[in-house]
Amino acid sequence: MVVPMIPFDILLPILEYLPLPDPSPLLRHDFQDSQRNTRNALFCCSLASRELSQVAGRVLYRSVELNFRAKKNLYQTDAESSWTNQKGKLAFHDDEADLNEYGLPAAPHPLLSALDLKSLNATYTYVQNLHITGYLSTLPPGPTNQLPALLADAIHLFSRGYQAKLQSLRFTPESCHPQTFVQSLEVLSKLSEYFLGSTVPQPLCELHLNHHAFDDENKTRLLAQVRGLKKLTFENSTRVLLQALVGNDKEGNETSNKGWLCSLQKDLIELHFTNNCGSITPGVLNSFIPYLPHLECFTLGISYSLADKDVFTALAKLNKLKSVGVRWYLQLNSPPPSVFIEEWPLPALKVLNVWYSSRSLQAALPRGIVRSNRPPHTHENMRLRARTEPDEVFDDAYDADDSCPLCAWVTKVTDGSPALREVILIDEDEDRDEEVDETSDTDEIEEEDEVQAKVEADRVMWMMRQGTNFGESIIEEAEEDQEGELDLAEQ
Repeated sequence: MVVPMIPFDILLPILEYLPLPDPSPLLRHDFQDSQRNTRNALFCCSLASRELSQVAGRVLYRSVELNFRAKKNLYQTDAESSWTNQKGKLAFHDDEADLNEYGLPAAPHPLLSALDLKSLNATYTYVQNLHITGYLSTLPPGPTNQLPALLADAIHLFSRGYQAKLQSLRFTPESCHPQTFVQSLEVLSKLSEYFLGSTVPQPLCELHLNHHAFDDENKTRLLAQVRGLKKLTFENSTRVLLQALVGNDKEGNETSNKGWLCSLQKDLIELHFTNNCGSITPGVLNSFIPYLPHLECFTLGISYSLADKDVFTALAKLNKLKSVGVRWYLQLNSPPPSVFIEEWPLPALKVLNVWYSSRSLQAALPRGIVRSNRPPHTHENMRLRARTEPDEVFDDAYDADDSCPLCAWVTKVTDGSPALREVILIDEDEDRDEEVDETSDTDEIEEEDEVQAKVEADRVMWMMRQGTNFGESIIEEAEEDQEGELDLAEQ
């Protein structure tokens, strides 16, 4: 009796619900450990039959991540590979980087397997997301560092051709050689030309980069040639990147050129600047607006040269904006709520993401609140208010705590957003502490926290005396002092 095969379109969503492989060796099975057997279920399905192998491969190779972890007191690195689907991800660790191949991950690795053109399954056609992060080799590209050439070949293979499906590319290494990503940028710069006039649409629609990909004019020149993107994310944006985004399009200037945003304005719907955005001034922010007619999601990191007036004046001009992310800091000259409602409303806003520093917030609280025995303030009222339906009457018991500057600010800037459904507050200090706990000793954490608390207190005291916003020079000076004290603490 022949058992009928389940159709491919039904098998795919079934296997997507299976857990991803665990870090243990995949060929080692312990039938007394049901959890391990469950973790290996997807891998076992790929060995059951040709049909199941094709379906499981689509899930396993949907997102490929290469993450080199730094080893303490050693010059070697560990290479992590993660099998990822849209449900989440679980890392499957290799033992060490292959030192014989200079900068490449040790086999077996998903990236190496996907590049194997001799494979019968053609797994490169399954890759939709590629993420490169960690501590890459700092040697120049060549025989001693073959990773740059490998990345360029991977992007070329995953993003071109009839079966190419690469939709998202993320390049956010902690360290690397300045020329590591240049070959990949050259491939990306020719991608739009390749699909020009083709009946097949360009699959790549998202780029997530940090400063290692746009720290000189040659890199930004190559980036500005990429077309058809719907989502852009930049970490620690630089002045050379901002110049490439807006260009130099001025009347009467013979050398004027339109920026990258001008070429993307028909497709771009998400633009995110995260982490340090000190190079974004009010003039730069306003220069973005004419090129963002269809923007729905926007994120702006920390920039002390931008006040509430500068930020929300620009945001109010984006009529289709549904999601906003901003970094909050205390401003003594912030406009009253009536100004936000009348002049800077965000009627289409549904989600507000706010990053803040709990240390700065604690330093800004009234002294009586800090010394009292009141329970810690969790800002939960802001989340309850955001989820209230428009026709519901908000209970006075859930009113925001006026003594909390952050809650008062969120209430003020969202009063002109009737469609708001969610407020997400992210404590940067909490995230930072979790990362430090994994790599530092307790004594080092306490010393660093003391230095950070001192810097934040000095910032608030300067504001109280001057009554104006921070200047970039003040923050740069404080950060230099902080780095110096940390170096002394480490010694």
